[in-house]
Amino acid sequence: VVTDGGKNEWRGFAFERLCLWHVPQIKAALGIAGVHTEAYSWRGTARDGHPAQIDLVLDRRDGIANVCEMKFARRPYAIDANEAERLSRRLETFRERFGSDRSVHLTMIASNGLERNAHSHSVQSEVVLEDLFRDA
Repeated sequence: VVTDGGKNEWRGFAFERLCLWHVPQIKAALGIAGVHTEAYSWRGTARDGHPAQIDLVLDRRDGIANVCEMKFARRPYAIDANEAERLSRRLETFRERFGSDRSVHLTMIASNGLERNAHSHSVQSEVVLEDLFRDA
């Protein structure tokens, strides 16, 4: 949720809540405002017993699910190797539970955007803090 070692964890929780209050703006930023969508958080367990938690799923009628990870950071959020592995496991667990009949897109909702690096290639779409305050 937050990238400062947990000292200001409340900022991450506040950012998540802000995002959940602005789902129409997130959909608009993704260009899917007109697509019927169910929005929910999700928790599950992989076949190997690892738990998985997804901040927000935008389950679209067009057969695509945007799996959204929310990150508050003062700078562009950098995905490191450990985070890339965690994200990959979450997506795999989600696919295991819901089958392969839908496309799953990883969406990063980051307060200051996403830093492009060796581990950011799996992110298919990005939403930033400013997007949450645009008209939906």
